[in-house]
Amino acid sequence: MAENDLIASSVSDGVATVRLNDPGSMNALSVPMADRLQAVLREMGDNESVRVLVLTGTGRGFCAGGDVQSFYDHRDAPHDVMRQILDGLHGAVEVLLDLPFPTIAAINGVVAGAGMGVALATDLAIATDEALLVMAYTDLGVSPDGSSTYFLPRLVGTRVAMDMILTNRRIGAAEAVELGLLNRAVPGDEFEEAVSDLASRLAKGPTQAYVRSRHLLRSSLSNSPVEQMTAEGESIIAAGDTTDFYEGVTAFIEKRRPTFTGQ
Repeated sequence: MAENDLIASSVSDGVATVRLNDPGSMNALSVPMADRLQAVLREMGDNESVRVLVLTGTGRGFCAGGDVQSFYDHRDAPHDVMRQILDGLHGAVEVLLDLPFPTIAAINGVVAGAGMGVALATDLAIATDEALLVMAYTDLGVSPDGSSTYFLPRLVGTRVAMDMILTNRRIGAAEAVELGLLNRAVPGDEFEEAVSDLASRLAKGPTQAYVRSRHLLRSSLSNSPVEQMTAEGESIIAAGDTTDFYEGVTAFIEKRRPTFTGQ
């Protein structure tokens, strides 16, 4: 498979779909795939027609983690290949975290290891009800990466996060919803429609308000209440300069649904 084929992407009606596209490896993040993912995410971030991004996988899995075969091939001196994968993976997550529109992980099957880091870094996550989530790192004798040790305890708490990392127990979709790892799990035959409906709804929404809300939520755990209110005040006042604010309040008074442009 050519390097450019490792990530499939498309844009339609404001929705960008980025698909990890190596089903033979369960979309394991090799060096070329991680590098290509970072590049494609940057391209989408620069595309002014995009208002929401869906990240998913081809085949039976979202992402099986890092490329263990490459670790095996370099097991006597693994550091260079580890660093190469991390540069691509962490670079991709950094771009994902700061995209100027909402992001959705559409988890179509197994997600493990580095795939967990990528999925946890999105704003929302929806999965097929047969999805399985597993950290998998300590089974290889390593600790996690890809931002998972930042997001996992914030979503499920430190004790559950420690359990998931130390025991590598598989989390089914229903439990993942209960824990807060997923927003929603749906039957497989409803999955694509559910993802499309959510993406379409967000693509028609007030994009800048979504991104401002993301920033506020992430800062809330390190701010005091007063600091957070200051940040909230600055954010909502800045939103007052947007076209979407003008449309939102006008539509409210006129008792109609707003038509947002993301501006």
